[in-house]
Amino acid sequence: MNYIVLARKYRPQSFSEVYAQDHVTEILQNSIEANRIAHAFLFTGPRGVGKTSMARIMAKSLNCEHGPTAHPCNVCSNCVDITAGVSSDVIEIDGASNTSVDDVRDLQKELVYAPTQSKYKIYIIDEVHMLSKSAFNALLKTLEEPPDNVVFIFATTEAQKVLPTIVSRCQRHDFKRIPVEAIVRRLREICKLENIKVDEESLHLIARKADGGMRDALSLMDQVLSYCLNDVSVSKVREIFGVVPTLVFSEMFKLIKARDSASLINQLHQVLEAGMDASELLVNMTEFIRVVLLRKVGVAPSDITSEEYLVYDEIANLFAQDDLLYLISTLIQARAEIRSSSNPQLLLEVLMLRLCKIEEMTEVTELIRLVQNGAQVARPAPSRAATPAPSSTRTTSTAKSQPPKASAPSTKPAPPPVQKPATPAPAPAPMPEPEPEPESAPPTGIKFDKASIEQHKNQIKDYIKTKLSPSPAIAFARAEIELCEGERLCLLSTSPTLYDALSSERDRIEPLLSQLFGQKVRITVRLATDGVEPKIELKEKTIEDVKGIDPLLAKYIDITNSKLGRGF
Repeated sequence: MNYIVLARKYRPQSFSEVYAQDHVTEILQNSIEANRIAHAFLFTGPRGVGKTSMARIMAKSLNCEHGPTAHPCNVCSNCVDITAGVSSDVIEIDGASNTSVDDVRDLQKELVYAPTQSKYKIYIIDEVHMLSKSAFNALLKTLEEPPDNVVFIFATTEAQKVLPTIVSRCQRHDFKRIPVEAIVRRLREICKLENIKVDEESLHLIARKADGGMRDALSLMDQVLSYCLNDVSVSKVREIFGVVPTLVFSEMFKLIKARDSASLINQLHQVLEAGMDASELLVNMTEFIRVVLLRKVGVAPSDITSEEYLVYDEIANLFAQDDLLYLISTLIQARAEIRSSSNPQLLLEVLMLRLCKIEEMTEVTELIRLVQNGAQVARPAPSRAATPAPSSTRTTSTAKSQPPKASAPSTKPAPPPVQKPATPAPAPAPMPEPEPEPESAPPTGIKFDKASIEQHKNQIKDYIKTKLSPSPAIAFARAEIELCEGERLCLLSTSPTLYDALSSERDRIEPLLSQLFGQKVRITVRLATDGVEPKIELKEKTIEDVKGIDPLLAKYIDITNSKLGRGF
């Protein structure tokens, strides 16, 4: 038997299986139960949200042998034929392929024939906006007064292209995009039915990539399963979609705040060399800043997991709200410019350099206030003519006091003027310099054993947060200590995000812990899985153990005086 894709295999077969369209399903069910069935329906909305599926469910509800009913049985011959698309009384028409007046005339000739085995003859016209204006006009009279046993159901993604005279003769229902949480819930149900092992971050990543379409989400899941089979991990999903991890964007904006242009450009080159498209990169950066801005004003977006909040909160604490607004407006402008750019990489490099100078920007309102107070705008070099400032909310100019003008020379001798103290122009009050945070002393009295570390985890977290950043500190505090013996500290993380935060900062955390405990500390980080946990080998191999593996290897070790490296 041929493989059936998930979008077809799990297509909704009843009103209860249609996700996030309760405002439509409730109206249709009530109208069927009250026997107030319209003669024409218009379903509008984005792609993949259930318009055609809803039309088929409506057809089954009207033509079910136990109906009309709001709960079709999906067992009788009529329901089975409609589900298979072979019912002679439910005619599905592609509006893109039948656009002429002649097609509408052929349809009108068929209306005189009664349904063969059902109560209603139902015409489902998909992408109805593709009909020509003449075809629409030819359909007007029939659509307004069709035979009693005929029902029209139109579906379209572009309702604005349908003639208003057609819309006025239909009962219109607007479908909305499906929220991320609803898509994740449906994907989780399907994975359970298909015995697919998948983590929550992968589901959220696929749901966000689907952009509100359930069919798109199921198609993406099919693509993921073709690569991962029945074991889906977030790292593999990122490889498939070319998605840059959230921590990479976090690191880029930290470099922007630190004004480290060289490191930022190198980071940009690494992302582009990994195969990331320039336009897609700007889209993802804009989306990252959007979430940061929402977290800055105290909003908890539903399209990201709560475990990812700490990454966005860390960037939100680095930038002021005005800076975030400037960043997002600059990225949106760059997205418009890159479409017509012949060298997208150059545009991105210039953009990164501009973003690194955000600390040098001055609000236009501040410059206007300085000019009104008699200050002069300083420029890098004198120019002959003034150039109008671009329409931007910020500029890189600074202000300084204007010296008093000298009086014009006189032809007559005049007595020496009386010296009066000059009244300087009012200058803006200097902004107070932020006080540097005091260096926190490392906690004392902590032994290098599991019980002591667990007891003082909060103190160690605060120490790491002061020395590094909140992400690795929180990741360390939430990790489970599996082993603490010799120089080894084995940590178990239950979240891929926290695992990435610990793994990426391991080389910086180890010196801090070595200083804290007064001995060398080596960290091993492992990501927890749902299956059987691998057993940790407590005893490390010695050079004698390695020699016992193979005599030739032992001879080579003796000749070269080799030593064991880290990891054995």
